[in-house]
Formats: sequence, C-alpha cells, structure tokens
Amino acid sequence: MSVEQDLIKEINAFRKDPKEYAKKIAKNKEYFEPNSNIWKDPNTKRRIKTEEGPAAYDEAIEFLTKKAKPQEELVPSKGLNAIAKDFLTEFQKDPNANVEIDKIVENHGNFTGNFRRLIQFGSNTAELVLVNLIVGDGDKSRGERDALLADNLKRVGVAHGKHDIYRQCSVIVACTQFQNTKDADDKP
Repeated sequence: MSVEQDLIKEINAFRKDPKEYAKKIAKNKEYFEPNSNIWKDPNTKRRIKTEEGPAAYDEAIEFLTKKAKPQEELVPSKGLNAIAKDFLTEFQKDPNANVEIDKIVENHGNFTGNFRRLIQFGSNTAELVLVNLIVGDGDKSRGERDALLADNLKRVGVAHGKHDIYRQCSVIVACTQFQNTKDADDKP
C-alpha cells in the first residue's frame, strides 16, 4: 500500500475517532529524548529539534480527548489527488513556492464550499505525517488540526514524494464538493 493510500486511511481514522487517535500522539511523544525538545524518528533514527517539544503533544492529546468531535470520513477524489500531485511537484521544486491555488484547481475541475491545502515536510510514513499535522509544533493556531476536523470538508486528495531538502513532502487537499472536469468517475 502507498503512503497516499495509508494517509487517507489515517485521516479517516482520526476524523472518525479523535479520542482514539490521541493514543498515536501519545505513542509518538515517547520518542522525545528525556528533558528535551529533541524527537528521535523511530523509523530513521534522525534527531529532530522541535519548537514546543512534548508540550505540543500534551496539548494535542488533551484537545483530542476532551474537545474534538468525530466527523464523517472524507471520500477520496481522483481530481483532488491530481491537484495534490501538482502542488507536490511545485513544492519539490521550491519549498517556499507561492503556488497559485486557483490555477492548479482550475486545471482539474472546480470546488464548492471550503477548500484546504495542508503541507508537511520530512515525514516518511502516513502516521508521522498526520501526527505532525495534528500536533502542529510551532503553530499555536493549530490550523492544520482544525482543518483535518472541519465538518464542512467531504472530499480529499493526497500526494507524497521525495524532497531534495526535507527528504519527504506530503500534500493533502480537501474541499466540500469537487467536480472533476477530466474524470467523470470522480463523483461521491
């Protein structure tokens, strides 16, 4: 199974039962070096300096166990996958790219309602991608977590690939509704 397929499963498991997903956050918190903001990747053994350290994990766990509400699973979309792939290609060229969202979306179709794009660099598994987005180390707004739990998002597309600087890059795009102009099979 690909990281993309695994990532959609992880997102839907998180949306379906945020309280249960808090256990994965707690498990990943265990990889911090004692009394430190250094997190050691269990897969690659790379040491990563975080801004907030274990405190961000504690905050995420508390939010998921006490405040987060379960949401419907997101339905995968071929068109949104293509959009995510186009964003990935742009971020592989330049991680600070100022990509024109409207132009990429218009190449594949159009959306109604809310549209969100989430980007995560450095994680090589679907679980780590999602844990990092949920924890939101260094982003006090926790906007990615809020987006992943938004009740007005219904469709999702993902892309994951290599990155020259950050090793890995994942892009998630989600929206309320999407009409794909290139593939008639993209209806919910």
